[in-house]
Amino acid sequence: MVKERRSEELLEDYSLESVPLERRKSWINLAVIWIGIAVVMSAIFRGMMIGLGLGNISSVIFSYLLGEVILIAVMGLTGYIGAKTGFSTPLIANLSFGRIGAILISLSIAFSLIGWFGVQAAFFARTIQFYFGMHLSIPLLSFCCGILMMIPAIFGIRGLSVLSWAASPFMVVIFLWGMMKMGLHFLPSETLISLAINHKPDPYPLTVGAAASIVAGGFIVGATTSADIFRYARPRMKDIFSAAALAMGVSAFLHLVGSILAMNTGLYHERLPELIMGNQYLGLGFIGFMVLLLAQWTTNDSNIYSSVLALNNIFHAKRWKVTIAAGVIASLFASLGILERLELFLVILTVSIGPIGGIFLTDYYFLKRLPKQNFKQKSFSRLNSKALAVYIISFFIGWTTSGHPFTIKVFPFSVFAFNGILSSIVLYYTVMKIFPGKERQNGF
Repeated sequence: MVKERRSEELLEDYSLESVPLERRKSWINLAVIWIGIAVVMSAIFRGMMIGLGLGNISSVIFSYLLGEVILIAVMGLTGYIGAKTGFSTPLIANLSFGRIGAILISLSIAFSLIGWFGVQAAFFARTIQFYFGMHLSIPLLSFCCGILMMIPAIFGIRGLSVLSWAASPFMVVIFLWGMMKMGLHFLPSETLISLAINHKPDPYPLTVGAAASIVAGGFIVGATTSADIFRYARPRMKDIFSAAALAMGVSAFLHLVGSILAMNTGLYHERLPELIMGNQYLGLGFIGFMVLLLAQWTTNDSNIYSSVLALNNIFHAKRWKVTIAAGVIASLFASLGILERLELFLVILTVSIGPIGGIFLTDYYFLKRLPKQNFKQKSFSRLNSKALAVYIISFFIGWTTSGHPFTIKVFPFSVFAFNGILSSIVLYYTVMKIFPGKERQNGF
């Protein structure tokens, strides 16, 4: 009986209840998990896109500062909600959007994360194919890699912690060495921008605002769902922001590495395995191969972990069973070629996920609608239609100002990642004050 109970505890980690204070971890431990999540090839991808698109290092760095500030703010404030309540993101969504609304939000978050898992698994397969010179089918190899990558996530927060502690320091050192080897000898700005414009199927971001939004979009799901990890933290604002800033600092560094690599070589992000491992470039060989694999693996386990928390809010099944099902679906996405449209995928993530975080922040910090209380003892409203309506409007505000079809030239509104978040905060606060409605009586 005791053995069975310990086995159950290993595989289940409070996905449907508040994390007890005695189970909380130090902020350093959680910061290392976040660093492991931030050490990911998609950050290098985004850095390469931004380096070619902006063409000069000062604009590149400025775009990173803008994007990371947005992420640290959302990540820190949302993470503090998780630490104070002990709730995962799907449970917070129940409080903000009601049960029906939370299902829609949970699906949005889950499929965004499953999409990221598919992107990383497909690149994982390409890395293996390049290093070994294999001629296996990329769709088949992508599917197999996805299945392999999901295994540590079956063990929840423990699997993430072990893998992150083991991989993160090694990867950061290797990337630093690579950047120093390449140096700061860049191709002419006009050449870089021309390459960005001619990238197919989508051109790279060509303005600071678009670049900052791409930075934010690359981690906006992690920032918005940061309660999933920070619910294991002790509820101290300083600790939460320290962990967030440390992780985003590492993320900014990896973006810079990607920009330097692209601005030196003029290579597109699809050729990253060749750039890292090929003798004509960094020539890291087996070491580069391991860096690419570990960087993708740590982040992908976080993707599947948070997606399962979101799905479990709907299906209420054993978390490890949902993990396997989600991993299979994500691996199918990888095999179907989700990697091909990264720029468009990032724009959609930016404008669709950011407003969710804005509504969470408004509910907790301004409207005081998320008290610390065990959710099982609380009757949720069936649907907060106002929250859902504001989310939809904010999504369209973000989308229409992202260059589809409009591009705003006035700073900071040219940063379309900022537009969706800000509009959700302002609109939701205004609507809830003018029309408080019966949601406050049915569950709040």
